[in-house]
Amino acid sequence: MSTQTPIRVLHVDDEPSFAEMVAEFLEREDNQLEITTATSVADGLTRLEATQFDCIVSDYDMPERNGIEFLNTVRNKHPDLPFILFTGKGSEEIASDAISAGVTDYLQKEGGTGQYTLLAHRITNAVAQYRSKQEIEASQERLSLFFDQSPLGAIEWTEEFDIARINETAAEILGYDEDELVGDSWTRLIPESEHDDVAEVFSDLLTDPAAYDVEQETVTKDGERIVCEWHHRVVRDELGDVVTMFSKFQDVTDRVERQQKLAKERAFTEQALDTLDDVFYVVDADGSLTRWNERVGEITGYSDVELDGQNAHKLFPEDEHAKINDAITRAIDEGDATVEADVLTASGERIPYELTGKRLTDPAGEFLGLVGVGRDLSERKEREAELKFVHDLLDRTERIADVGGWEIDTGTDEVFWTDHLFEMLGVEYGEAPALEEALDVYLEEDRARVASAIEDAVAAGESFDVEARFERADGEIRWFRIQGEPVLEDGEVVTVRGAVQDITDHKERERKLSQARQEYEELFNGMNDTGWVVDPDGSILAVNDAAVKRLGYSREELQSMTPHDFDAATPDEEISRLIAEMPEDEVQVFETVHETKTGEEIPVEISSSLITYQGQTAVLSIGRDISDRKQREQQLEQFASIVSHDLRNPLNVAQGNLELAQEECDSDFLDTVAQAHERMQRLIADLLTLAREGDQVSDMKVVDLAALAERCWQTVATGDATLQVETDLQLRADRSRLKQLLENRLC
Repeated sequence: MSTQTPIRVLHVDDEPSFAEMVAEFLEREDNQLEITTATSVADGLTRLEATQFDCIVSDYDMPERNGIEFLNTVRNKHPDLPFILFTGKGSEEIASDAISAGVTDYLQKEGGTGQYTLLAHRITNAVAQYRSKQEIEASQERLSLFFDQSPLGAIEWTEEFDIARINETAAEILGYDEDELVGDSWTRLIPESEHDDVAEVFSDLLTDPAAYDVEQETVTKDGERIVCEWHHRVVRDELGDVVTMFSKFQDVTDRVERQQKLAKERAFTEQALDTLDDVFYVVDADGSLTRWNERVGEITGYSDVELDGQNAHKLFPEDEHAKINDAITRAIDEGDATVEADVLTASGERIPYELTGKRLTDPAGEFLGLVGVGRDLSERKEREAELKFVHDLLDRTERIADVGGWEIDTGTDEVFWTDHLFEMLGVEYGEAPALEEALDVYLEEDRARVASAIEDAVAAGESFDVEARFERADGEIRWFRIQGEPVLEDGEVVTVRGAVQDITDHKERERKLSQARQEYEELFNGMNDTGWVVDPDGSILAVNDAAVKRLGYSREELQSMTPHDFDAATPDEEISRLIAEMPEDEVQVFETVHETKTGEEIPVEISSSLITYQGQTAVLSIGRDISDRKQREQQLEQFASIVSHDLRNPLNVAQGNLELAQEECDSDFLDTVAQAHERMQRLIADLLTLAREGDQVSDMKVVDLAALAERCWQTVATGDATLQVETDLQLRADRSRLKQLLENRLC
């Protein structure tokens, strides 16, 4: 089967039988060719619109539009698509018109089948050139993008190796503007003494397909000689023709100078120092590494270039810095110091070391730095850890009733169990089982996990900590925590020791805690009011579903915000104060306005209290939408204001006339009218207070109910009725509102 790319050809000819015959011969001639036929220009244009073709073959003399007119239409949208005029009507005039219109090739129909072979060759050649041109254009576009966006300096050359263009990075390195260099020779950038060598590189570049990488002295605009790392390359098309030539480069002067300095300084000491098994180091007064032997690089994984000038603190974990600083201070003050600390490698590994440093001074006694050696304590630490593990294990086994010990001999696979482990497992005393038998005590679905942990400990020398279930003889299922630590001799694991702890009660507590947490989350998310858990620093730890729905933000968005971000009424400093001054045993209540993601403002009443959330103190805030209440309060206040205004006007008229009447005559009836006016004034004032304060009662005092009832009886019109009070009850109440209540009932 051919793996060549198919060539899709559109053949337009108004004679269907001839078109089918041409398709048959062409596809026989070259199996790359896939022929689609059309019997008119209109049909051909329709097919061209729907399908991508690599070449068009067209007759000239066709009804409606001829082949030249077809070609002109095609060129409007496909200026480069190969177009071969294959016609039985040939003349110089037609050929001239076809060439003027941009025909790719012109072929006259003849007798015999040889013409189809020729046509097939013309098609494949035209398509090859077309595809090559497309690939060149695409390559040039990619190259141009790469050129402009390269973080390195880049120069494109002409065939004579004159400068065609440079990118911004090249201009910055060389100090030239692009128009100062374009058209100049490469010799402007290279010292004259090195012209011959560079000319040879460029000459080889034209004949050798390989790229050239060289370090080369380069001259900047101001005459400075810098060292640049150059990468020269010639880009060719598939026919081997040169598409472009370019060079990338970067300034490596500092690196070269640093390497030269390192090479010179190391020449004095490296031979002696590199023979040491311990690390050797010199640190200057600023804490920077200036000398070291090969062992430093071997254990840390850093190269010499990376180590040069590196601050010594970076070779230690942060939790060791205080210890290192103390040792440096002692070495400076006392002349020397020794400290045990972990060295941090480039990969993040910690290696225990004993480090000894001595003070370095110049002849005048001025402090220059520290010189020292370091000894690897890994083996000693492993032995200490092994002993500590055994002692801790025995200690825990003796002190804790729910822990049993075990040991596996990796040579024989024999397992030793402590007496208490037998008791925990509920089995009879007897000889210790083999490893396979010992693993059988765990439930089948957990057994593989324990076996795998032991296998890894033996193979890789790694400790493990796993959990598994065990069914006692009485059917009770217990949870065990199995810990293991390998013991090594000469790098080989000889035994694995460990402990088994009964954690059933712990697992049950975890289950109950998880259930409680789930119930809390269901309750929290099932509330109609918005709910928030806020850290004392103001960050949001959790929100409920109502908050997500009401404010329009996602849960993730809200948990990346603070209450300041959506509180549209309370100043930021007031929000911070409210959070910071939350009372311990009380509920804090205030009103504010929350702004949704879409900008809608919702009045809310916030009730907050302190809670414990995930082991830390937090603030739980519940936000209740009080839009309806606010609207009712506003409507009630408006109503009360209107009513009080409408009542006060005629009341003022009545009071004025009453005063005039009292000046002209003295009557008890007028006094009764005056008392009624006073009561109406109080009622209007109470109406306004009720509208503004709602159900809130602020002035609570002890009130004698009998005395108040007698007083109310005197201010209302009762006709011939009498009042009989039979109570000595005293109440805590708002005297004004209680009086209003009694007067209304006595009317």
